[in-house]
Parts: sequence; C-alpha cells; structure tokens
Amino acid sequence: MFSPLAEAQEPTPLQDMNVDQLEDVTDAFQESFFEALKQKGIENYDRAIVALDKCIALRPQESILYFEKGKNEAALGNTQEAENNYLKALQLKPNQRDIMEALYEVYYARQDFDKAIDLVQDLAKFDIKYKEDLARIYVRKGGFKEALSVLDELDEALGKDAYRNQIREQAMALSGGDFKEKMLLDAIAQNPQNEKNYLNLIYIYSEQGKTQQAYATAQKLLKVNPKADEVHLALYKFHLEQNDVARAFQSLERVMKSSKVEAKAKHSVLNDFLIFVDRNPEFEPELEQAIALFSEEEATDVNEELGAYYLKNNDKTKALSYYEAAYKKNPDDVNVLRNLVLLQLQAQQFENAAALSEEALAFYPAQAVFYLVYGVAQNALGKAQNAVGYLEMGIDYVIENPQMQADFYSELARAYETLGNAEKAAVYRKRLTNLTQ
Repeated sequence: MFSPLAEAQEPTPLQDMNVDQLEDVTDAFQESFFEALKQKGIENYDRAIVALDKCIALRPQESILYFEKGKNEAALGNTQEAENNYLKALQLKPNQRDIMEALYEVYYARQDFDKAIDLVQDLAKFDIKYKEDLARIYVRKGGFKEALSVLDELDEALGKDAYRNQIREQAMALSGGDFKEKMLLDAIAQNPQNEKNYLNLIYIYSEQGKTQQAYATAQKLLKVNPKADEVHLALYKFHLEQNDVARAFQSLERVMKSSKVEAKAKHSVLNDFLIFVDRNPEFEPELEQAIALFSEEEATDVNEELGAYYLKNNDKTKALSYYEAAYKKNPDDVNVLRNLVLLQLQAQQFENAAALSEEALAFYPAQAVFYLVYGVAQNALGKAQNAVGYLEMGIDYVIENPQMQADFYSELARAYETLGNAEKAAVYRKRLTNLTQ
C-alpha cells in the first residue's frame, strides 16, 4: 500500500496542542492538558486520552481537544474513534487543513476510499498536488478513466511529471486493452484537442502490434497540432519499419530537437536507430548525425554504447575515439577501462595502454586483464623488468580462463627472454605448451 500524501509531496506537519491557543483556562484544565502532553510524549496514549477527556468535560467546544484525542486514538489503531474525534474537531472548526490531513490518513489506513476521495478533493483546494493522491485512489478503485482525467488536469496545470507518468502507466497497465482503447476513443471524441489521449492510444496500438491504427492516430493528432513533437516517437518507428529511412530520420530529428520529449525517450530512439544501422551499415552517416543531435540537445552520455557498436563492427578507430570520450565522462567504469586499454594496445598506443591499465588497477586490483595489458605494453616498450613484476602478480587472478592464462605465459616467456633469463623463459614456454596441448 502506498502512503497517502507522502508520495505526492511532504505533508504539512500536524500542529501539536498548545495551551497558548486557549484562553481563560482553569488550573484543573491546565493540569489535565499538560498531563495529556506528557503521556502522549512517552507514548502512553490511553492515559493521554483520559487526560484529554477531562479537558473536554471542562471545555467541550474546543476543536483542538478532539483533534488531539483523535491523534492518540489513531496511534492506538482505533481508527473509528479517531475518525469520530476528527469529525467533531472539523465540525467545531471547519476546513482546518491539519485535521483534514489526519482524517485522510485514517480513511486511507482503513482503505475507505469513497470517504477518502471526498476528503482529498477538499484538500486539493489547499494544494492542487493532492490530486495526485486522488488519481492513485481512483486507480485502486478501478476508476481508470477518472484517474487519467485527473492526471491530464494536473499535467495541464503543472506540466509533466515523472511521478504522475508512473501513475498513468499503472492505470493503463491495470485496465484491459479493449477498455483502454474504447476509453481513449471516447475521450478523443469528447475533447479532440487533448494530445495526451492520442499519444496514449498510439502507445496501446503499438503495444498490440496494430501499426496501421497507430499511424492513422498519429496523423489525426498532427492535423490537430502539427507541432506535436511526441507523436514522432511513433512515426519514427513506423517509418523505420516501412524502411522509409528518410522520413524516419525526419521524425528522429524532431524528437531529438524537442524540449517536450524526455531524454529517456530520445535515448530509446537512438538505440533503435543504432540497432537498425547495425543491420544496415550504409546508413552510418545518418547515425553520426543522430549522435550529434543527441549530444547537442542532451547531457546523457552514449559514448560507451557507440564504442561497443563500432567495436562489434570492427571499426576500431571509431570505437577507440568513443571509448576515449566515455572514459572522460566515467573514468572508473570497469567496462570502459577494459575496452579502452585493449583498443589502445591494438592501436599500438603502448605508453597510453601502460599508463591507463596501471591507473585502472588502483580501482580494480583483482582484474587480471589490466595486469596483462600493462605487461604487454611494457614488453612492447622494451621494459621487460616492469612487465615481469605485473604479469607475475596478475596471473594469480586468472580464474577459469585458459586463453588469458596462455597470454600471461606467452608474455612472461617473452619478458624473461628479453632479460636473458633463458631458464625462466623455458619454464613459461613449457607451461604454455602444456596448456595448449
């Protein structure tokens, strides 16, 4: 169960009872009042209630006394008694936000959603964001249409919000596909200017594999609002599936340049295009343009993914440049470091490979690959003594990897031969032979 109010915003702290709020109190009242505060403070809620009853007998028209008694009843789990006292407090002092919030907590704890709905609608007069709770309650009751209507109202008033998107997705997921489609078609008929309904319908059609219906709905939305950037998330996919790359790229550009489309969605589009270009390498120039657009518009880093793409396609020069960029953004990412040092070795950048693998070992002292790269680079630079030290340390970290073990033996044999230690070189040559037989 989600906690009411807390998920939407920080609740206003409830005011504790203060004797200064009351006038002309008797000694007996004051004594009982302070006893109630004392007992509540040490969590003796039953005794606090007894003391408050004495106060109520003396001053039965004080709203705050019933409010305090309600809080103590709620702490004991007596939700009906808590409700009765909060209602009495509200009768004496209507529209008191603290009391209404406390009563709402009681209704939610009992899952009395009908009463909670009425109350949270009143609370929304203090702060419109209480309507986020209203939407969540509608979802719990199965009132998906009402929930979406409230969320649309909030988006219109406050702009889009990740928390509300989560509620919307939950509502759409819990309602059946046919119901969702009919509900959205009805909503579009009633309010053809509401873009969100078109976008939700496009999403449903896409999920169901109804490509043509999704495309037709997107076209209707563009007639309503030709500047509806988010619709190009669907149009991009449609054009790409139809192999109309030119039009797909036009939609991709609209997505990348839009301030309305979230970075996560842009990232997803770029990943889709990356997969497409992997199968159709003739469109690599368009991929480069897409990357440039994404980098220009968003701070999100995709260099590692692009490095992996070019590495897979054996374009090691481009892969190296993207991994270098990824390293600048994430200098302690183990996957970036591993691929970068290996690419540096292949590019014969031995000084860079040695320096970076040594740096990597400061973060990952048990990663055998960094010892190996360091040893290979030092051997290539003619610094066999440096190579031996790291290679002999690193081989202890090789686990169930015969190929890497063979590479270590080969480099150790090479280093000892350079140092003129034929005996040691022979030992490692023999180990290498035994391993590969």
